[in-house]
Amino acid sequence: MGYRLTLCAEVLLLLLLPLAQQHNGLLSLLLIGLALELVAFVSRYSSLRATRPLVYGLGGLAVVLEVLWQTSLRFSPSLGQLLTVPHVLVWVLFLLVAVVRKVKTLIREPYVTVSVVLGAASGYLLVGIAGGVLLTALWVLQPAAFDAASLPLAPVTAADPVPVSPALMAASFGLLTTVGTGVLSPANVTAQVIASVITIAGQLYVAILIALILGRFHQRGG
Repeated sequence: MGYRLTLCAEVLLLLLLPLAQQHNGLLSLLLIGLALELVAFVSRYSSLRATRPLVYGLGGLAVVLEVLWQTSLRFSPSLGQLLTVPHVLVWVLFLLVAVVRKVKTLIREPYVTVSVVLGAASGYLLVGIAGGVLLTALWVLQPAAFDAASLPLAPVTAADPVPVSPALMAASFGLLTTVGTGVLSPANVTAQVIASVITIAGQLYVAILIALILGRFHQRGG
């Protein structure tokens, strides 16, 4: 059930990105909902008990920082920029731990069922969401790293401090699937490094998951 719920939440987030571009704060609410779901459903019922407190702590901290970061960007942009680095670090670490736990749980499954396949897909989409968080942080810290002509024409206002965050999340999935995106400036090294990290992480996830599953079956066969 946790595999299916996580995948549904991630697909819903992806499908609602156009709507999130028109409604301020919707993407932030979707991210908070995903974090709560990972903590309440996936980690709670996982057989991996050792790292469960870590997931609870990182998930709770990620939600708190998301609220503080969005609020600070609206009312105190300088404080919001200071919170950007810890905000992105906590979110990426939380999503990374969630992906690692998901892979470890998947290779423990005795059979490759539909739910297991859906769980593997949800882990892949988590990598893309983490990339979207990275790109949003880069926008706050270095707006010049992006091609303004390829982004929605939405000014930064108090009601919407990061107006392009849905577009950046969509761009992350383009990088994840190696389709590419035109929102990043080719002259900015930081942007190109982050783009490479997102693309390579997606390919590594697929390769590592396949290798672990095949290795587990080979070990059983031996």
